[in-house]
Amino acid sequence: MERWWINGEPGSKLDVTDRGLAYGDGLFETVAIRDGEPRFLGHHLDRLLHGCQRLRLPPPDRAGLAADLGATAAGLQHGVLKLIVTRGPGPRGYRLPAAPVTTVAWGTAATEPQPSRPIRIRWCETMASVNPATAGLKTLGRLDQVLARAEWSQPDVTDGLMISTEGRLIGGTASNVFLVIGGRLLTPALGRAGIAGVMRRVVLEAARDAGIAVCVSDLPPSAVAGASEVFLTNALTGIRPVHRLDAQAWSTGPVTCRLQEKLFAAGVTECAG
Repeated sequence: MERWWINGEPGSKLDVTDRGLAYGDGLFETVAIRDGEPRFLGHHLDRLLHGCQRLRLPPPDRAGLAADLGATAAGLQHGVLKLIVTRGPGPRGYRLPAAPVTTVAWGTAATEPQPSRPIRIRWCETMASVNPATAGLKTLGRLDQVLARAEWSQPDVTDGLMISTEGRLIGGTASNVFLVIGGRLLTPALGRAGIAGVMRRVVLEAARDAGIAVCVSDLPPSAVAGASEVFLTNALTGIRPVHRLDAQAWSTGPVTCRLQEKLFAAGVTECAG
């Protein structure tokens, strides 16, 4: 059962003049709850507050919000927490309100465990928009991903890879992508498109700690075909090895396995061997 709070009060009804609804003027976070605690909450709040700064959106109080979210997650063994921050209600028009009153909403729901078994993915025809002003942020405007996810209905296809309108590999509709080429771990740079995922950050930190060479750079879509290992990351599912993309197949390789071990030790139980 889902439960929602708006500005600290139980409820799920939003003012129709809220700029998050009207213009997608806001940010959101999707946080895994494990054993009654929001996993990597500090990382999520880092990204949220960084996004508020870039969007010139009044930030919520970090300590107070963390306490509220922690209390909300208590008692939920396996679930998800959705956090939404908008610029709040405002008059018609794109001009920023002179004194915005931020809307902070969050909700929780129980979920079933999803072990990180090898998955099948596909290419998406819908492209990811390029905009350095919002690149990396988890803004409320996700129409590119919505349209891309609408391209398939096969239950055995877990996600789809997206290319930017500039022709660069970006990631999945709901994930970041990693490639292993020549023993190095590669992932797309996100300075012009895409989302800087929390699990992406965790994986990059784990790789550097394990002594695995890391390269974050612009990548062409053709790089995927040259990879010896491919995996996707997501805040709710950890690392998911890719075993098939169209006619190409991979096995779960040593770099992926090593990183799964590191993440499992860090509390990402989905990465259990």
